[in-house]
Order: sequence, then structure tokens, then C-alpha cells
Amino acid sequence: MLKAIPIGRRSLCRVSSVLLALLSAIPTWAYDFPLTSNAIREAYFLGKRQLSAGTEFLPDYTHLIPDLTVGEGFVTKVHIETPFFQVADRASKALNYSAQDAVKEFYGKPVAFRMVLEICYMVDAPLPTSVKITVLQNGKEILPAVDDRSAFFPATDRYSRAPDIGEIAWLEFDPQKFDSSVLTILIDTPDDQHAGTTFDLQSMR
Repeated sequence: MLKAIPIGRRSLCRVSSVLLALLSAIPTWAYDFPLTSNAIREAYFLGKRQLSAGTEFLPDYTHLIPDLTVGEGFVTKVHIETPFFQVADRASKALNYSAQDAVKEFYGKPVAFRMVLEICYMVDAPLPTSVKITVLQNGKEILPAVDDRSAFFPATDRYSRAPDIGEIAWLEFDPQKFDSSVLTILIDTPDDQHAGTTFDLQSMR
């Protein structure tokens, strides 16, 4: 017959410490979809902290691509918005907005995985849609459900008008097509420039 072996308080505390250390080593961030009510609350409070103290969370979703520029002041920018990001962003900007409001607005509701690309590559750029944008994950291309483009005119004063220097793309995807692996975005311009960036969705949500 097996006998129970008594465990003292100190031993139990040591075992608990080891378990906590192991658990803390497991990544707590990863692409999150569909959003649970708990995930929405976490995004809400993260957004509120962003509003009050400023964190490094929201800026991680925007990358600059210095290989594609016009002049000294215009750099290509790629911004992604996961469903989790959208909750946090909403909470960081909304007034009189509670965690319960966030759950009501987002839980079980359709939400797209969004991208916004400000692509700067040449003065007097061709018509929008001239740039090829390729989104890859796990070696497979993910096609957008929505792909809206417009010419990119840099901001100027009221008395002048600058020529277009590229294009802006608003892309929307089915969020179920993504997972927590590395997301690659490639940009090919009509004047034969090639650049890209990656987002590690294992360390993001």
C-alpha cells in the first residue's frame, strides 16, 4: 500500500514557487481571436493604461519602412489592427466608456483584421493600385476581403499643393485566417522597388 508522504509548509512553498516560475515563462501574449469576454476586458484596461500613462503596447502595431521614402520627411508606414488592438484603441480614446460597454460592443460581433499602409515611393506616383501588396503567413498568401486605395498627398499649407508621392491602402481581412505566427507584408512598387516588414503575432494580441 502506498503511504502518503507529508509535505511541510516550506516544501510546499518551494514547489509553488517553482510552478509559478514555470507558468511565468509561458508567453501570455499571442494573437487573440475570437475574443472572449475576458480578453475584451484585458484589452479595455490596457487601452485605459495607454491613455493615462502611455505604454509601449499600441506603438508596436506600427512599423516604418525606411527603404521606401520620398525626400527626407516621408517614410512608408504599415499599421495593423488586430481585433484585440481595436478594443484597446477604442478604450484609449473613448470617454465615459466602461469595460461592460466594451464587452457589449465587441463580444460575439463581427470584426475585421485591418491594415493601413501609407506607401511613399516616388513623386507624381501612378494611379492607386499600382503598388502590389502581399500578405503572407506560414508561407501562404492571405487575400483581403476589402482593398481600398487612394493617392497619397502629403500635408501642406493652405496656399500650396504637393504632388502625390504614393498611395494609401486600407485592407480588411477575415480574422480567422490569421494565427500567432510571423506575419509578413511585402510591397512591390511599379518603379521596381521592393521592401517589407514583419509582425510577430506570437508576442502581440
